[in-house]
Amino acid sequence: MSKSSTTTAKTLSIPLLVGTGIAWGVVSLLFFLLFSTAGNESGQPEWFLLGINLLETGAFFIASLLCFRNWRSGQIVSGRNVWFWIGLGLLMYVIGNILFFIWGNIWGLDPAVSLGDFFYILSYIFLAAGMFKAVLPRRLNLDVSQWLIVIGIGLAGVLLALFVNLRSTEVAEEPLPPRALQAPLVAQASPAPLAQPPADGPMPIAATETSSSAPDWVLRLDQQLEPLTDVVGVLYLIGDVVLLIIAGTLLVAFWGGRYSQSWKLIAVAAICLYIADMFFAYAVNTDTYDEGSFWEVFWTLSAVFFWLGAVVEHAVSVNSRRGSRRRRG
Repeated sequence: MSKSSTTTAKTLSIPLLVGTGIAWGVVSLLFFLLFSTAGNESGQPEWFLLGINLLETGAFFIASLLCFRNWRSGQIVSGRNVWFWIGLGLLMYVIGNILFFIWGNIWGLDPAVSLGDFFYILSYIFLAAGMFKAVLPRRLNLDVSQWLIVIGIGLAGVLLALFVNLRSTEVAEEPLPPRALQAPLVAQASPAPLAQPPADGPMPIAATETSSSAPDWVLRLDQQLEPLTDVVGVLYLIGDVVLLIIAGTLLVAFWGGRYSQSWKLIAVAAICLYIADMFFAYAVNTDTYDEGSFWEVFWTLSAVFFWLGAVVEHAVSVNSRRGSRRRRG
């Protein structure tokens, strides 16, 4: 294949990738709007949960591949390492999603902290590193109003995160209504006894957990990770706020210019991730989380915006290098 035909194929792939990304986001929105059964006491149907997990995880996986494509290209203007760290962060998110799905939908577990949480935390670290590397070389010469915008975004993110966590704690501590206090007496009368462990044997796993099909090492791992609940919650909070601040800085630093479009999309992706995480934190802390709620679409939209940002960055970088060669010729 000649060099010109290869270039033409890459050029044709740009609108295809952009169109596919937009279609993925629209389909995800419609899937939530048309098939979500909010308020159903039995929860969302299994096929719906599988569908939203495939849409979200698939979008993050494709976005990570596109970021790694930018990393391997020598034409990327913003720097190859930037896209390596962003792609690695998105890949960690994919692994976290897969583990979360296995723990909850296959094994029926709902631990306070699971193995997937550590991959999510790694994803925040790598995403923040990549986005920070994009901002760092620009030597931010922001005026007072621009710095005030960045500071305002950061303060708003911190205050919202604190409000969500403090408010959810207050709701969780409120007394239950009379109907909720009427616990079934039959269930309390004769709890299932735990099997007596041998003298030198390990501690038994709670009877409520033995009904799960998860391997024993998974149950023991969840028990060992449970004391880290508060630490993991703080790490999530810090990760969300840092990503939001960097996203605000990207919006201000890359507001104008030829190469600003891709980083606007990356900033919007980080904001969507923050929005979904805030809803999730509130729902979990108030014990009202129902998998498949409409706000979860923001996770998928976050992946789609990372996807589009990577495609636009590749397109702009390739076209700029081609234009400069023509001018030299």
